[in-house]
Amino acid sequence: MKNFLFISAALLLAACSNPKTEEKATVEHLYKPSYADNFKIGDSKNALLVEQMHKAIIAKNFDEAATFLADTVVFYLGDGSTLKGKPAVLDLMKKQYSQINIKNYDVQVSIPVVSESGEEWVLLWDKADVETPDGKSVKGYWMEGFQFKNGKVVAMNQFEKTEVK
Repeated sequence: MKNFLFISAALLLAACSNPKTEEKATVEHLYKPSYADNFKIGDSKNALLVEQMHKAIIAKNFDEAATFLADTVVFYLGDGSTLKGKPAVLDLMKKQYSQINIKNYDVQVSIPVVSESGEEWVLLWDKADVETPDGKSVKGYWMEGFQFKNGKVVAMNQFEKTEVK
């Protein structure tokens, strides 16, 4: 009887200590992603770099914000325009952001990812109250993808909208 209890206890312990591994189902996309697929979570240091860059922009320290950018950075902006090179991006920051105040900045999503080809990105959803020079305030919402190489932003793709009241 002691052997039976010992064997039963051992089997019960073994069953509880071996967690089941869930198999992920293979999904056949209706629309195959043409750029990249099978992203994995990336280095959270890249997300911190994006946050530090935004903090510098909000504080109007544009030269510090530029230290996070590669010399050949390309910004694809929410208005459809494209900026190429760090000097062009820095010029836009100085002209556009020096005229406004960003308040109540809120990061809603910040996900560092790595594509199957090894590209590093940070996907950021953020919002803020933007105070214009005439004192009016509008709520801004952004969805941005920041691509990294060697610890620097090499590209940014932005979608934006403002709240309509």
